[in-house]
Amino acid sequence: MSRMAETGNQAVQHQKEHLGVELGITLRLQLRGAKDTWKSALVGMVRDRYLIAEIPSIPGLWVKLYQTNNIIVRYLHNGKVYGFYATLIGAMNEPFRLAFLSYPENIEIVNLRKFERAPCMIPAFISVNGASREGVFTDVSEGGCSFLFDQSDSPGAGISVGEEVLFSTRLIGSSDVQSIKATVRNIRLGDKRTFIGTQFHDLDDSLLQSIRTYMEKVGNLDAP
Repeated sequence: MSRMAETGNQAVQHQKEHLGVELGITLRLQLRGAKDTWKSALVGMVRDRYLIAEIPSIPGLWVKLYQTNNIIVRYLHNGKVYGFYATLIGAMNEPFRLAFLSYPENIEIVNLRKFERAPCMIPAFISVNGASREGVFTDVSEGGCSFLFDQSDSPGAGISVGEEVLFSTRLIGSSDVQSIKATVRNIRLGDKRTFIGTQFHDLDDSLLQSIRTYMEKVGNLDAP
């Protein structure tokens, strides 16, 4: 799918069938050849057969869907933009407005992150506004991390996007407790857990090398 997105300096990958998606994720749908897009949500799928997406109440949309049933689907997941072509294979208006889309054969991926992240489960503490909470890094890179902590007793723990935080952790390969300054870039609240995405800054050379060493080890494990 050429020119699905403006790529700038970001890497574009093409792969087959791996959606990297979860139910409920926001989709941006666009009729091929049209300029307008509309927001939808993925509500179901059967692998290798079809996807099910909600259709908003937009005047004339049903007619356009049936007249030009080649649809471009885009969504953002884990710092990557996914996109593919799909065909409308069915639709229903009652009791819910749903569209059945063909399962993609090929997917184009644009990585928006400057650094690739490696999955992990590294215990850490986050300090913000004088309070400290325990949690885990769920992924890490030279540029930042995702941090997960329990928030059942204090949702969000008073953390805001743009706020500076301080992590304390022992990265794999290090016996010393390391302090990492970061800025909160996004927050996702669950029923009992909070995920925050952060960007590191002012990393010293030894800490940067510890992260690179961990990334290399994970990369070697993932290699065929």
